[in-house]
Amino acid sequence: MENEFYRMLDIDQLLANYATVSENKCGFFLCRRGSADLLLNNKSFHVEAGMMCIYTPYTFIRIVQHSPDIGGCLMEGGLDAIQPALSDIHIADRLHIRSHPCVRLGDAQVARIEELFNTIGNRTALARESCSPRSARLRGMVVQSLLQAFCLEVLDIYFNCAPVEEQPQDCEERIFNRFFMSVFRNCERERAVSYYANEQSLSPNYLSSVIKSHSDRTAMQWIETLTILKAKHSLRFTKLTIKEIAYKMHFPDQSVFGRYFKKHCGMSPSDYRNKAAE
Repeated sequence: MENEFYRMLDIDQLLANYATVSENKCGFFLCRRGSADLLLNNKSFHVEAGMMCIYTPYTFIRIVQHSPDIGGCLMEGGLDAIQPALSDIHIADRLHIRSHPCVRLGDAQVARIEELFNTIGNRTALARESCSPRSARLRGMVVQSLLQAFCLEVLDIYFNCAPVEEQPQDCEERIFNRFFMSVFRNCERERAVSYYANEQSLSPNYLSSVIKSHSDRTAMQWIETLTILKAKHSLRFTKLTIKEIAYKMHFPDQSVFGRYFKKHCGMSPSDYRNKAAE
């Protein structure tokens, strides 16, 4: 039931340098304790207790770092489930959310969100219980209606709060963040440092020195890491054959992809897929 409409995520399981693109999903994070530095598209934000972030479809999200005690409410839903609640939201307001994704809430506003968040969780648990087909359908409709009400409540609170200003970035931080975002989006077809250097009109050597100074990895190591991350995701969460994954990721053939994967993971793609399915 939960996966049909939305999913609640565990922020405690997210690691530094976690990155994703929201694609056809919307989501929000209400920080209740701890803090985190987030990169949303090309903007940097410091988030702490009492702040809320909203992300819209095709937002690049990276958790740069977070405190050990980070925690809160984290939820995302597909557009099919959320669109009815967004249909009357003016396009200018949608663009405002994308430009100013983080706001600071008051205690009463936090309580309103938590109350609905917990209600959705409780009703979802009830919907999972064994019951007649009619009850299952009605309970599913209740969850979907609550989700839409929750979205409207979040938006009402958002537009009555002051936006959190983005953190200033120096030149090298902007270079690193643009590089990371571009690699995440393009590594399935572009795996040369020169490509990402050319994007920013930099020499490969200078780009590499900036990346190394701002992280514990070289530019090529980041490219390889994110390429393997994409490959693992396809192996675990799609039904594509290994040959189709190799083609999708622009490897010359399946054997070249297999050697690349084994070099970085210590096992073949098929072994990884079988192990992940256990």
